Amino acid sequence: MIKLLEAMLRQKGRAEITVTGVSMEPALREGDRIEVRRGGDYAPGDILVYPYKGGELLVHRLLKKEGRCFCKGDNAFRLEDVEPEQIFGRVAAVNGVPAGRWPAWKIDWSYRVNRMFIKCRYDPEKTKQTEIWRLYRLLILGKGDETMKFRKNKKMDYIQADETSLAVFDPESGDTHFFDETGIDILNLLDEPRDLEELLKGLCEIYDAPPEEIRGDVQEFLAEAAEKKVVELL
Repeated sequence: MIKLLEAMLRQKGRAEITVTGVSMEPALREGDRIEVRRGGDYAPGDILVYPYKGGELLVHRLLKKEGRCFCKGDNAFRLEDVEPEQIFGRVAAVNGVPAGRWPAWKIDWSYRVNRMFIKCRYDPEKTKQTEIWRLYRLLILGKGDETMKFRKNKKMDYIQADETSLAVFDPESGDTHFFDETGIDILNLLDEPRDLEELLKGLCEIYDAPPEEIRGDVQEFLAEAAEKKVVELL
């Protein structure tokens, strides 16, 4: 496969291969056809194709680029370091649909999962029990957890100057966090525990918008608010 891929990319600058395994779910699933394009300026968030130790062909996402490229499967824990010249190319399309690049906040959380994996002494099962993985699984991978609910942290001090500005003071750390009108609406709904779907339903009623139109922004907000401990995970 590696020799064939090299030859096709050298001749045409592009190639199609079939995905095997689940390390990139849900972005890539078993049996998906991906188009690989040679060259270009690879950036964090891109999905790259490269050989790894032992001759394994990997299709994983670039998280950091610091001389070497540090990649990881979205649905995996291990971080691989690869020399840029080893990379065959970037995934340009999945089943004929252009492949998008992950935003910075998702890249950051994927990297956090790897750091937690190391902290858990490379034990996947222990890593899966951590709050970081549970949040990542729900908010980034979109794998539902009906037992997971969010609630506004009642230990914080909430100071609302007007309808569009809220300051949240953390007495423990001394940090102050600021939120706009949308953040205020979300935190008001989280006076009581709600899961992601319940929260989306409440916001859809406020903004008269379908859930999928606002889901990404809400997921990003919850990830950031949970990191700042303004929102608790129950």
